[in-house]
Amino acid sequence: MPPRPRSLKRQMDVLTTQMREHGATWSQIAADYQLRFKLNPLRGFREAHRYTQSEVVRLWNLRWPDDVLSERRLGAWEAWPSATGNEPPISGLERLARIYRCRAGDLVHGEDHSREDDRIGRHPAAKDRPVPRPVLTVTDIASFLDGLPTQPPGHEADRVLTVAALREQEFGYLVAALTQWADGMKRRDLLAVVASAAAAAHASPLLAHLDRDALERLASASQAPSRVDGEVVGHVETILRHAIRQEDILGPQAVLETALAQHGLVRRLLAGAADEDLRRRLMSLLADVSRFIGWLLFNSGDFAGAEHYYGQARRAAHEADDDLMSSYVLAQWSHLATWSGDPRLGVEHALGALAWAQRAGSPILIAYANDVGARAYAGIARRENGKNRARDHARCRTALSAARSGLDDSTKDDPGRRLTYFFGPAMLTLTRALCHLDMREPDNAIACAREAMTSIGTAFSRNLAFGHLYLSRAFAQKREIGQACTELALAAELTSRNRSPRLVAATADARQALSPWNRTDAVVRLDERLRSYGLPAGRSSRT
Repeated sequence: MPPRPRSLKRQMDVLTTQMREHGATWSQIAADYQLRFKLNPLRGFREAHRYTQSEVVRLWNLRWPDDVLSERRLGAWEAWPSATGNEPPISGLERLARIYRCRAGDLVHGEDHSREDDRIGRHPAAKDRPVPRPVLTVTDIASFLDGLPTQPPGHEADRVLTVAALREQEFGYLVAALTQWADGMKRRDLLAVVASAAAAAHASPLLAHLDRDALERLASASQAPSRVDGEVVGHVETILRHAIRQEDILGPQAVLETALAQHGLVRRLLAGAADEDLRRRLMSLLADVSRFIGWLLFNSGDFAGAEHYYGQARRAAHEADDDLMSSYVLAQWSHLATWSGDPRLGVEHALGALAWAQRAGSPILIAYANDVGARAYAGIARRENGKNRARDHARCRTALSAARSGLDDSTKDDPGRRLTYFFGPAMLTLTRALCHLDMREPDNAIACAREAMTSIGTAFSRNLAFGHLYLSRAFAQKREIGQACTELALAAELTSRNRSPRLVAATADARQALSPWNRTDAVVRLDERLRSYGLPAGRSSRT
């Protein structure tokens, strides 16, 4: 029997981990915390996520920098309705609900006066009768799709799309439109309608890849894990691959719930896998799902949550003896560490990724490990000076050269290609642009960013947006403000489609770099455009 946690904090850490592993939702965990620890709803949801007040404040300010939240303000909300607290506004509850992934109404104790309704009791079956609500029909969705353009914005005229690929893009536009609509709404009923419609639309193509027999096998294995076999695992892998591609288009919010559900499903299937080879395959799949959740949380700005799932992914990959997955997880973990301000840890993870890639014999994973290593070295150099900076610049260039060699050596049968479908010469060239920015070489950064963006597919909207952000930053370094504003406006348009909080934060950072020129006409027009997309703008003014 495991020892009882000595501290309340440790007890909560263990409890949240155990309940999530058993498939509990955040609302269920928060409800348990409110009873078990006698907490109010706001405090219960924060503790359920194992967030400190400072972590919630950081997540809030990352998403809504124009409405800064302080720990004192959050603490006053959590203390309400006591005399020392302040009543939280509806807008604040709605934003906290996004952070805690729940309904805004779940965050307060509401008085129940439903018994005073004079209709209750007159009709015996009334309490079981569903309340009518607006419905978004298949015909409505089909009508929307038929009105979409036959070619996406920025489409190259000489590229021929298959019908399947075009419908996939159209589906992405549909959910993006629904998401954008939901973001702008304030009334809970409309949000619920849009959320259910978007969920239904999103689930359809995920399961459309499976025929009726496959769906029945998957359902059967979910209910009775002992029935799991290789075919069932293959179906789950297919759904995961599709979810990963959808995240490229729509951002993390569109697929997070799907990924979390798959995480729970794979853990249940593992319990029934008696065959050792099948168990190892499921453990590799668990590593991939955990890695994907880590990636989604990274792009959502939840760095602590991403760390947790990357740690799970690494443990599962090691238990599966999967060298390829071990390398892939560490490479993405390196990216997280560098982005969140710890490039030295980024180097450490990159070196681990490189070692496992070499053991696996995958040149493309070797290239990817060097790619994230170059980012980390550039991040270190940005904080150094003198000889240390020159040394890290040299290491960055060496890593970029090794990444190029790895790509050149990779063949079609490279075992790492199924994982790094997104990584190729264009992505490496985009990394070169970022490194040149960190090394204060704007001309080289501009040349690399422009070269990369001619080859990045339109499905990778986030990568295209980052390309425009790099161009904006490079032109700002050159003090070519008009061009910097043009590139940032293009990035903002893409960000409005893929509203990854990490991308939104990067857009805000690029705008901040233009602050010295707030009074120029170019920056004033840029801010007007940013506001039209619902993105953070500066304090520009012509007056």
